Amino acid sequence: MRRIDGPKLADRLQAIPPFHVMEIVRIAEALEASGVDVIHLEVGEPDFPTSPSVIERACAALHAGKTRYTDARGIQPLRDALSRWYQGQGLNVPASRIQITVGASGGLLLSAAATTNPGDAVLMADPAYPCNPRFVEAVGGVVHWIPTNASTRFQPRAAQLEDMATERDRSLMLAHPANPTGQAVPAIELERMIQWCRNTQRHLIVDEIYQNLAFTHDLQSSLAFSDEHFVIGSFSKYFNMTGWRLGWMVIPDYALEATQRLAQHLFICAPSFAQEAALACFEPDAMRAAEAHRIELQARRDLLIPRLEAMGFQIAADPDGAFYVFVDASNVTQNSQQFCTDLIRQTGVAITPGVDFSGTLPPTWIRIAYTQPIARLEEAMQRMADFIGG
Repeated sequence: MRRIDGPKLADRLQAIPPFHVMEIVRIAEALEASGVDVIHLEVGEPDFPTSPSVIERACAALHAGKTRYTDARGIQPLRDALSRWYQGQGLNVPASRIQITVGASGGLLLSAAATTNPGDAVLMADPAYPCNPRFVEAVGGVVHWIPTNASTRFQPRAAQLEDMATERDRSLMLAHPANPTGQAVPAIELERMIQWCRNTQRHLIVDEIYQNLAFTHDLQSSLAFSDEHFVIGSFSKYFNMTGWRLGWMVIPDYALEATQRLAQHLFICAPSFAQEAALACFEPDAMRAAEAHRIELQARRDLLIPRLEAMGFQIAADPDGAFYVFVDASNVTQNSQQFCTDLIRQTGVAITPGVDFSGTLPPTWIRIAYTQPIARLEEAMQRMADFIGG
């Protein structure tokens, strides 16, 4: 007989809120098992496959025995490739400052652990990717939420930091562009916040995993303004390698040795064969495919926005990048959780209630991921329109 009682678990586990979207996922799985056609717009994962050249490189690496531990910093050829990639964007990022991580999550956890003492607070915009506060809490920190709204495009402003920061706030964590909104930090505000962190001796962590999925050519990396902060990158979104669990971080010089030493103890190394495979991401065919996917995502965004607005959803501004649109459904419902539940049950369209991303916004917000081909998105929009109109 299995024992379900035992010693008391850590208090931090009790504070972890549930993912409300998992209820939508469970309903979707049950519907699919019964033969219902479900259109998945709830999961933040691109529908594009990993490049064949990456898969071929992985197979070759496995057959060649590239399955052992690597240098904790990551294999040198991959760090060199990332450095050259940044150089192609006009950014000087030496390979010595690049740490390969176990997905972007590994980089976010590592940066939180490197900068946060127990009891320290980390400034973070609300709404936010729900795992980010968990990384802070896992190392004993707390989140100091920065309220945002549609008028600020759901990104913080430098003036807010000056008004609300306390001595307890040791770091600022930004997402550029952000999940769930797809909104980037305006360049002038990004530069001001970087300067504020420098002037007040606070750490800055910038999540840029969607930065190369931008729909405007003037969206710059935070590294264009400074090299004195942590930047998180990922092979998951732009290169469509979500399940490979591979990312990287750019570490500021002042934290380099200590952070890399911590990485040795936390992770040993990122998956060796995945690192070898990722070298193919920078070959011409893979880069062309990644760019074609970015253009396709922009076309999907441009399809969705007028269709959603015609149904009564309010959109603060067109997303700057990524593959999400964050909508105010107050003209349609006052309870996005119930709306999303009814929608999946009655139409087979799965979307995410906004409560997963915010503790302060009204319960009328919804995130829709445009991670399906155009034809499927058109079908989803028609089903939603029929549901709302009916």
